[in-house]
Amino acid sequence: MVTGRAACVEASNGAPDCKIGADRLCQSKGFREGKGIDTDASEKCSPLVYLPGHKRGPNDCRTENFVTRAVCQ
Repeated sequence: MVTGRAACVEASNGAPDCKIGADRLCQSKGFREGKGIDTDASEKCSPLVYLPGHKRGPNDCRTENFVTRAVCQ
């Protein structure tokens, strides 16, 4: 089991696909592949969102997903 932070990619249907993120996390620790067991999500916004008077639009922010723990082989 390893810990760290590796980004999940977005699948064609818009959902996060964390298999690649788990593999990257394991490979960074010297293993071949892995399976994610813990994930984390954060919201990344355009700097415009923080300006006074700016109305937040639907594309101003997006959610990023990360694998934080994985079981590796």
